[in-house]
Amino acid sequence: MLSGRQTLGSIEKALAELRREEAAVNARLEKGDAEIARLREEQLAGFRELAAFRLEGERKGELERSLSTARESIAELLRNRAREIADLRAERSGMEGNIARATDERTRLASEREALADKLDEVMDRVDDRLAGDAGYIAQKEKTDTIRSTAEAAREKARQAEADRDEKGIAYESDPLFMYLWNRGFGTSAYSHTGLVRFLDRWVASLIRYHDARPNYAMLTEIPVRLDQHATDREREAQAEMDRLAEMSRLAAKEIAGEDIAGRIAALDDDIDQRSEKLEQLEHALSALVEKERVYLNGEDEGFKQAREALAASLGAESLRELWQDALATPSPEDERIISRLQEIEDRKKSLEFDISNDRSILSDIGRRRAELSRVTREFRRNGYDDWNSTFSDDNLASVLLGELIRGAITGADYWARAQRSHRRRTSRGRGVGFPDGFGLPGSMGGPTLGRRGRSGGGFSTGGSFGGSGGGFKTGRTF
Repeated sequence: MLSGRQTLGSIEKALAELRREEAAVNARLEKGDAEIARLREEQLAGFRELAAFRLEGERKGELERSLSTARESIAELLRNRAREIADLRAERSGMEGNIARATDERTRLASEREALADKLDEVMDRVDDRLAGDAGYIAQKEKTDTIRSTAEAAREKARQAEADRDEKGIAYESDPLFMYLWNRGFGTSAYSHTGLVRFLDRWVASLIRYHDARPNYAMLTEIPVRLDQHATDREREAQAEMDRLAEMSRLAAKEIAGEDIAGRIAALDDDIDQRSEKLEQLEHALSALVEKERVYLNGEDEGFKQAREALAASLGAESLRELWQDALATPSPEDERIISRLQEIEDRKKSLEFDISNDRSILSDIGRRRAELSRVTREFRRNGYDDWNSTFSDDNLASVLLGELIRGAITGADYWARAQRSHRRRTSRGRGVGFPDGFGLPGSMGGPTLGRRGRSGGGFSTGGSFGGSGGGFKTGRTF
């Protein structure tokens, strides 16, 4: 059985390692690009040397000037590009450092929270013993239970009224003439038309017996609103009573433990949630930066395109091709030395380009796997899967399955589905006298999770979601 914190820790460690692997490939690509740029300059220098050896007069000067201009232009484009890449690399490195530090700090806080939760869990039986004999607490619990039952009944009645409105309202709402008059407010003080329009509306109303139907429809629509407000009021009352009961449980735990452990854990819950949100923002920003950097590493940026086009134009010039063909046709020892060097440069370029192409494919695959792992990490944090009460029955989540996810053998969705199936929420100690239904416990220990990011629980909420399957009060103890 794995704890949630252990599982998330393994995932975060794997994600950090994948980012390091990605950075290493990035570095190889940058180095390869720089070497390609150097070889291009050598290539142009070689052709200048060949021109100086074989040509004379005006033709020689023109070609040398053309090659020098091209070389300088390409070198400037590539220098600017190198600076842009260096800026992106520095920004990425800084952001990865921020993520690493934020992750470490969140891990430290989660560890502190877990230690405190263990301490609170150890006193739960003693809290129950004390409260079971506390007449004031028992009276408050009975009062709370009664008001909760009333609130649940009120909400159920409001739901039924809403269902009746939906069912019985069809007969009215499917009649276009009735709805025409209803939407105009005919028969009420809101109706303001006069003259011929008023005359015709009266005639339509008499045809469909609107004055008989309007009160019934008005009642049908107003009852659910009134019942919803009534249920909301009762829920607020129940919430207030449950808060009082929770405070009594916390006070007993505080007196026994000698400190407000529950309060400290709740504060840590909030702090960890805030850091999770910050981490998510940083990771989104890093993903955007990686995509921007990849444009350069794939040679799709404007500077690289311009340099490539300038080089192609220079090397593809008619005069340069003629120079090459003449050197091949009438070789001399000096020609052969220059031609041999140019051929070596071309072979080296092709070999580097092959390696770069391979590294680009590797980088794309790493990026895909990193994105999958990042999504899993975010879902773990959002759903509180590293809370104190969170465990996993499948030990493979931190070993075999995680390895398959890192290698790309399974998708993030596959891994997440396995995690969900094996996820469990353990309950705290005690017999349920204190902290009934988890009320008063911090959210990370199974208390109501209303307001915590991405959590499915909630206390009492207004607006028609009390109890039942639609939301409302949940203990947070089941996944």
